[in-house]
Formats: sequence, C-alpha cells, structure tokens
Amino acid sequence: MSLGGRAARAAAALAVAAAVLAAVPGAPARAAPAAQEPPSGGPAVVVGIPGLMWEEVDRDTMPELWSLAGRSAIGDMSIRTATSRTCPVDGWLTVSAGQRAFSERQRHSICELPVPPERDGEGAVVKDYGDHVAVNAASPYTARVGLLGSTVHEAGGSTLAVGPGAALAAADEDGRVDRYLATPAALTESQMAEARLTVVDLDGLSDLYLDPPVDPEASPSGPAASPEGEAEPEPDPVQHEDRLEALSAIDDRLAEVVDALPEDATLMVAGVSVEAGPSNLNAALLHGPGPVTGDGYGGGYLTSESTRRDGLVTLTDASPTVLRSMGLTPPPSMVGRTWASVERPGELETAVDELAEFNTAANVVGSLMAGFFSLLVALQLLIYAAAAYAVHRYGERDRDKRATVLAATRAVALGGAAVPVASYLANLVPWWSFPAPEAALPLCVLLFAALIATAALAGPWRRDILGPMTVVAGITTAVLFTDMCTGATLQMNSPMGYTPIVAGRFYGLGNIAFATFATGMLMTVAGLAHYLIAAGHRRAAVAVALAIGGATALVVGWPGLGTDFGGLFALVPGLAVTVLMIAGRTVTITRMVLVCAAGAAVLAAIAYWDYLRPPSQRSHFGLFASQVLEGGAWPVVARKLTAMLGTLGNWQLTLLAGCALLFLFAVLNKPTDWRMGVLQRAYERAPTLRAGLTGSLVTALVGFAANDSGIAIPALALTVAVPLTLSAATWVLRRDGPGARLSPRSPSGSPP
Repeated sequence: MSLGGRAARAAAALAVAAAVLAAVPGAPARAAPAAQEPPSGGPAVVVGIPGLMWEEVDRDTMPELWSLAGRSAIGDMSIRTATSRTCPVDGWLTVSAGQRAFSERQRHSICELPVPPERDGEGAVVKDYGDHVAVNAASPYTARVGLLGSTVHEAGGSTLAVGPGAALAAADEDGRVDRYLATPAALTESQMAEARLTVVDLDGLSDLYLDPPVDPEASPSGPAASPEGEAEPEPDPVQHEDRLEALSAIDDRLAEVVDALPEDATLMVAGVSVEAGPSNLNAALLHGPGPVTGDGYGGGYLTSESTRRDGLVTLTDASPTVLRSMGLTPPPSMVGRTWASVERPGELETAVDELAEFNTAANVVGSLMAGFFSLLVALQLLIYAAAAYAVHRYGERDRDKRATVLAATRAVALGGAAVPVASYLANLVPWWSFPAPEAALPLCVLLFAALIATAALAGPWRRDILGPMTVVAGITTAVLFTDMCTGATLQMNSPMGYTPIVAGRFYGLGNIAFATFATGMLMTVAGLAHYLIAAGHRRAAVAVALAIGGATALVVGWPGLGTDFGGLFALVPGLAVTVLMIAGRTVTITRMVLVCAAGAAVLAAIAYWDYLRPPSQRSHFGLFASQVLEGGAWPVVARKLTAMLGTLGNWQLTLLAGCALLFLFAVLNKPTDWRMGVLQRAYERAPTLRAGLTGSLVTALVGFAANDSGIAIPALALTVAVPLTLSAATWVLRRDGPGARLSPRSPSGSPP
C-alpha cells in the first residue's frame, strides 16, 4: 500500500503507455508472496482486541504493543463479516469459521457481547453454540462455525481460551474448549506451551459503552442484550480520557500474555471486531516464526492474496494464517489466505501513520458515498432537464441565445460524463492527509472533471460532432486501463471504486468502475472509427476497434489485473455489437450466439487455468472454478442473484437509469419541426455513434444480470454514455439550426 508514496506512484503510473499490455499475459500485476513450507511444531497464540485501531496506538498509551509492533509485521485489517457492522460475537465466530459469520441473536443497535461459557472441568462449553453452528451453516456463506477448534483437535492438539470471546473462537464444532481461563492474569507459559492453540479475549473497550457497567459473569443474557424486538439507542460517545485509560489497561494485560509467550510460538494480535459504533479498519500484528522459515514475521507490512495490497489483510485470513503457523493445512471451506510480510517504511511512526491515513481515507469515502451518489443523480437529472428545455425551447428568433445555451449544455454534459473518471483521478492528490478530507475529496473530483471538460473543448477537435466526446471517453479509458495494469491504486478508496471497510473487492476492477471503463472504451472506439470511416478506412476502423476492445477485455478478465468474471461476460456481447455495426454488418442472432459461445469458452479456459494454480494463488476465477467442480457454486450464484435483485430497491440509481433511458429515447429522439429527432440526426452525421451507444446499452444490460451490483451497472454506464451522446446532439442543433435540411453525406463540420 505504502500510502505516503501513493499519489506519486499513481501519477507515474498514468504515464505508462498502453504498450505495457504486451507484458501482461505472462504474470499477474503483483507478484504473490513466495509460498514456503510451513514449520511444524510451534503453538499459535491469538489475542483479540475489539475496536483496536492503529491511530490509537502510540508509545505512551500502549508501550507494550508499540514495542511489539516495532519487531513484528503490521497492517490494517478489514473486519467485514456477514453483516455490515462486525460486533464482537460476529468477529469471534468468523475467526472460528475462517469464513464470514454472524450471531443469530444480533438484532440490537448496540453490539452483542460474548457471554462466559459453562465450565466443564478444566475446559468449558459455549452455551447455545449449536444455534450459531446451525444459523451460519444455513447462511449464504455456509460458514462452518467451530472449524478452527475442530481442525486443531483432529491434528491431536488442544485448545486454550482466555475470556468469553476467545471461547467462541477456539471452540470446536461441539462448542468445547479443552482449557478455559477467565482472565490472562492466570495464564502461564507452561499452559500456553501445552496448548496447540491459545486464544485470548482482551475486550476492555466495549465496557465503556455499558451504562451501568455490567458484570459479564453475572449476566447470563449478555451485557448488551435488550428486550426482544426492541432496539436500544446507540450509546453516547465516551470521553477521550476514558478510552485512553482503557487502552492502557489492555496494554498491561497484553504484556502479561507476551511475558508468558513460548519462544517458538507465533503471536497474532488483531482487532477482531468493533467495540461499538460503525466499522473501521482495525489493527493487525503478527510476530514470530509464522508460516515461513527464517526470520518469520520480524517486521514489515502484512499482506495476503485476499487483498493483494501491502499493509492490508482481512479477518477471514486470520484462521488460515494461524493454522499454517502450526504446520496445519486449512480446510477448503476457509476462504482466507495466509498472511505474508512485505517491506514497509523503516520508521515505525511512518508505517503506523500510513496505516492510520488509509483508515481515514476509507472512512471518509464511506461517509461521503451516499451523498456523492445522491449528488451525481441530481446532477445528471438536472443536465437532462436543462438539455430537454434547450433542445425544444430555442428557435430561429433566439439564434444568439440558442448558441450560448447549447454551448453551455455541451460543456456541462461533458463535465458530467467526466465525473466518474474524475473520482478516480482525485486519488492522485493525497486528499486524505488534508485538514478537512471530507471537503478535499469532492473538490478534487470537481477539479478533475472541469479539467477534462476543458481539454475536450480546447482543441481543434471541438469543431467536430464526436471530437469532445472522444476526448472524454478516451481519457476515461486510458486512466482505467493504466490503473488496471498498475495495481488498481486509483480505485481503492474512491467514491466510485471500492473501500476495504465495505470489503466487496480489494483488487482488480470493481463493478462500478467496469461500467465506466466499458462504456468509455466503446464510445472511444466509436469516435475513432468515425474519423477513419470518414477518411475511407473502414477496415482500419474495424481493426482499431478490435485491438482496443481486445486489450480492454484482456485487462478486465485477466487474473491479477481486472479479475472481473462478470465484467468480461458482459463486455464481449457489447463489443461484438459495436464492432459489427462499425464494420457495416447486420447484428443477427446467429452471430451473437457464436460470439457469446466463444466468449464463454474463453472464460471457462481462463477459470480452469487459474484453478490449476496453487489454492493460495487463485483469483476469483479459480475460486469459482473450484466451487463449480466441487459442487459448491450454487450458494455463491444464489447470493449474487439475490444481491442483484436487491439493488432494484436503490431508488436513486433505479431513477437515474430510468430517466437516462427516457431522455435518450424520448427527448433526444422526439421528432421536432426539423422533421426528425436530434438523436437520429446525430446518427446520420456520425453513424458510429449508434454503434458505440448500442454496444454500451448491451453491455449495461448484460452487466445488470451478471453482477451483484445489479442496477448500478446500467445506471453508471448511462451516466457516461448519455451525456456524451448529448454533446453530439448539441453539436447538431448548433450546426443545423431549426428548419435546416440534413445532408446525410456530410459526416462532420463546424458549428457556426
């Protein structure tokens, strides 16, 4: 990740020529950490601290953890589980399953806290553990709660849990831990050496939100429980001084664990959940031999194949990492990947600051995302309303005003079409380090959108019907193409990209970015083909469309680059339609069936090739192929289908998509006293515009059906395509004026 140099590296990446694609097929965008044989022997110790974030860790408040971080691998950890907010029970169950899990009793606004297990000799049994097992087995993630403890038991090892949350994580599928302690004060080195797996619960932050404080040993119903069906209000924020005192107390207890740590043990410290309130990126630390030979986790940033980001891992990675450190092979149902260590800044302060800034960026983007999309919808609808008025209001008597209004409409339309790519370019500026990042981010987006619109209208191409459109679409394509080839830096923590807190994707091409990228590419090839065909080079136009489209399909679908299974599936038919129309061929059902069959064969080949790689190195393609071959694909498909249909409930994006289509085919295509709609007149002037727009609509429709983002795909595709089409339509209105007769043989010209 290296946040300090993120903007500089991203800026340099945009200078990379498209020729870098020639080097793509041989290797993924980022080399995977070298896989080595895990050690046999050493025990593993997991210390969970709900709510722990790096921005709160320093040498004064938590000296033990700070010292430990200096000689360990550290990173941010995405704690997303089966719900949007990972409460302590959810987090501990996720560690137990190695898959996103949740509590079946999680119904209250205040997080449910673990309750002490029932003692059974030296061990203990978690009460109602079977309920957790059953509800998660039936969930869309089919998480096997108890799998971590059962795997240790099957290997002949024993488990030790310290605290109620630790019991949830270390228990086997029967809910049993071999030894249980209430506090780490009683923990000894011999006990930890005897246990193959030790889990310690240091949950002191959640107690700050209990009013009055509740003794968990005396509260069988759970300290955060509320009456059935009643939602308690969110607790008031605690005083900063109280939180610092709680963190200091946690650090003292961590020191007790470290003092008792066996020499050959691997220690994991992780913020397994929130303590209360919304989710963040929590702190993660790994110390000791780990799953590699040599010095192990003596320093560096944590990373894994789940994220392919330096300094970022996931909670579901924790369980496989723990098992690997003990020399055990994680069961296939554990979806996470083993943590590895990569280089980090030499100064611990710098490394921790970068991790804290990354969390700040993720939180700011998360807080602004709803408002950003609301403003985007409002802006697009305003553009459509103003354009509809301009198209049908000004006649011959208003010649001067008409020219001014149409010119302004064209500029605003181009700026609106540039907003999506501007949201990615904003990450070239380190807005997250500004005093007011919530204001800096939208200002950066507006600045880049204005610069792109200015560039589109500044050169001689502004005099052509498709000139400005091609510039905006070309910049969109070039930015996202380069971003794909250089690690997708610009998409991470972007309003139209993805965030590690939401955790829908950590690398590659996000669904919203795909809609922007694919539409930009198809409109770009339409614009380039317009000039080539006008010059009498139709074959060259087809060749250029195939070359750009093929390169785009490659980076969209290649494992390690775009890694977008649904995107590649949606792009192929849209590209085929555009190329056929540019070639002057009829789009028939037979041709489309052949194209789709060929695309499906390519998808299957890529997925199978990825499946043949080691499990720790597989991308989404290989993972899905393994699920198909092992009969576990249907839950994944069903979950994505449910999510896709659920997006129709997003009234803002549904309204945006509907209004965009209405504007395109009712307003721009409505006949006027000029004998035909302006859209048809634009098609006559630039026939390839129809090809690009039709291909974009086909891709958007297939993308809607093939991706769990659903309605977001056509909504964002139309956000780019319709304003670009409007820019061409305003050119026609300015050039021809009311009552002018069309000369179909005039492909371009200059407006008055």
